[in-house]
Amino acid sequence: MDNNAPSECTFEESLSIAKKHNTKLVWLGREPAEYISELLGLHEGDIIKAEPSDFLSSSGEQLKRFENSVLVCYHGNTSMYVAKFLKQKHNITSYSMKGGVTAITGEIF
Repeated sequence: MDNNAPSECTFEESLSIAKKHNTKLVWLGREPAEYISELLGLHEGDIIKAEPSDFLSSSGEQLKRFENSVLVCYHGNTSMYVAKFLKQKHNITSYSMKGGVTAITGEIF
């Protein structure tokens, strides 16, 4: 097992991780965070929006705020890529929600 590989977690595990680390789910898609929080049945304050490209142009110090956050995208691919980037380039531990929003809602984007 690769110790640098980010962990994938289910929706339920995502909520548990966010609560344990006092973090929020981080939405990486185009839609507003409010829309995704409603779709997932969460409070608006439980999820924030971030642009995947911002991770590439931000410093490690700026990215520290994502330590122990759960990254969420449409299918789980972008969130896994960003989680790997954070770990490999900045040694920041984050998680990727397995299967993304479509795995939970069945919604097709």
